[in-house]
Amino acid sequence: MKKLIKLGDYAGIAASALCLVHCVAGPLLVLAFPVLGLGGQHHAFHDLLLAAVTVPVLLALLPGYLAHRDPFVLPVGLLGLACFLAAVFFAGPRYGQGAETALAIVSSVLLVSAHLRNHRGCKRCVAAGGDGKAAH
Repeated sequence: MKKLIKLGDYAGIAASALCLVHCVAGPLLVLAFPVLGLGGQHHAFHDLLLAAVTVPVLLALLPGYLAHRDPFVLPVGLLGLACFLAAVFFAGPRYGQGAETALAIVSSVLLVSAHLRNHRGCKRCVAAGGDGKAAH
């Protein structure tokens, strides 16, 4: 289970960082989509990012919280996930690309922070003998 949590944290950090890069560079890339023949792929990419961000929260942050009881990890991770969902499904369609981008950037920062903290908790647990009761 510890390897799954570790893998989930790495996947979550990578997915959140990719989301951040996408949000910052996305407006420039969207301008290039017609030239590259990628006109309708933007929504498919969001669907892929949605899965890539959500699954690590379930596979890493939830079990990590149950093992370490770090009061930061789960609330910040869930807030980050909620911000991402709100960005894609609410802010973007209702208020436009700028609002979606801003909320998605906040989401990425929250998710990376939660996954890094969870990863540190797992490392402390291993250093303390793996009993899940490492000092925080």
